[in-house]
Amino acid sequence: MKRMLLIFVALLIIVNFITPLKSAAAAELSKANTIYVPVYKSFYQSYGSTRDAYGLTSTACLHNTDPKNAIMVYSIEYYSSNGKLINKLIDEPITIKPWTSREITLQSSKDPEDFGANLIVRWKSDQPVNPLIVEVLMVGQVLNRGVSFLTRGYEIKE
Repeated sequence: MKRMLLIFVALLIIVNFITPLKSAAAAELSKANTIYVPVYKSFYQSYGSTRDAYGLTSTACLHNTDPKNAIMVYSIEYYSSNGKLINKLIDEPITIKPWTSREITLQSSKDPEDFGANLIVRWKSDQPVNPLIVEVLMVGQVLNRGVSFLTRGYEIKE
């Protein structure tokens, strides 16, 4: 089982390093966009014939990659794995200044069997800017071993 966990973590690392390189090369200036970010609320560990679920704590980080212009994030919605809106994470718009970041801690899952979730982040700017980067860092613990990994958002059309 340790080997399967290591393979899973290695695959996540490979996907997270290769995919951003592809999207970064094609970055275009934009005045607004919507970003979909996968969020894992738990992970499973098998011991023989039993399977235990362990919760993860998640922190979303929003990075303004533009050197000159601010970006306004006007909506961050947190959805469960079955598409149900869990929470609207901001009540009013957040302005992110050039080269700065903001973080938001996501509530932990009350149902460890609800494995996947997602964030939908909507932003805009007065001027065409480099795209906002949204990442979610997830951390957890099994016995005396820590687990952590990162997912990165993807621009989507609504």
